[in-house]
Amino acid sequence: MTLISCIIVAFSGLLVTEADYVNNYDQPFDFQCPAAQILSYISSVHHNGAEDRRWEFLCRTVGKTDTCNWSDHVNAFEEMVAFSCPDETVMTGVSSYHDNRPEDRRFKFQCCRVVEKQTSGCFMTNFVNDYDEKLTLDVPEGHAVKGAFSCYHNGAHDRRWKFEICKL
Repeated sequence: MTLISCIIVAFSGLLVTEADYVNNYDQPFDFQCPAAQILSYISSVHHNGAEDRRWEFLCRTVGKTDTCNWSDHVNAFEEMVAFSCPDETVMTGVSSYHDNRPEDRRFKFQCCRVVEKQTSGCFMTNFVNDYDEKLTLDVPEGHAVKGAFSCYHNGAHDRRWKFEICKL
C-alpha cells in the first residue's frame, strides 16, 4: 500500500459522521445540537409492529448561536404539525414522546438565532417520506431547517413530513 493510500484510509473515517438513533420505539427523546450548530440531517425509520419511528439527527457548525428557545408541543395526537421557527431563528433541537393508544407522537422544537446571519429564500420541500417508509432530509450546505410540517394517517399510524428550508 502506498503512502497516499495509507493517508486516505487513515483520514476517511474522519470525513464521514454517522448518526445514531436517539430513541427506541415507543420511547421519548430530547435531541439538541451542541452550541454553534444547527440541524443538518434528519432520518427516521418506521416499524409496523410498534407503529412508531426511531429518529436520528446530525448537526453542522455555523458559527455562534444564541437566543435559543423550545416551543410548546406543536401538535395534538393524530393532528397536523405546522411549525416554523419565529423571527430569524432556525431549528437546533427536537423533542418528542409517543403514546400507544393513538400510536402517535407529540413534538417540540428548539430554535436558535445564528449570530450575524439571516434566513432568506425559504422554501418547503416535497414530502420526504411515504407512510411506513424511511424519512431522509439532508440539508444543503449554507441552508438551515426553519420549520416542519406533517400530517397523520389513522390507517398507517404514521406521518408524512415536509420541511421548510432557508438559505443562511
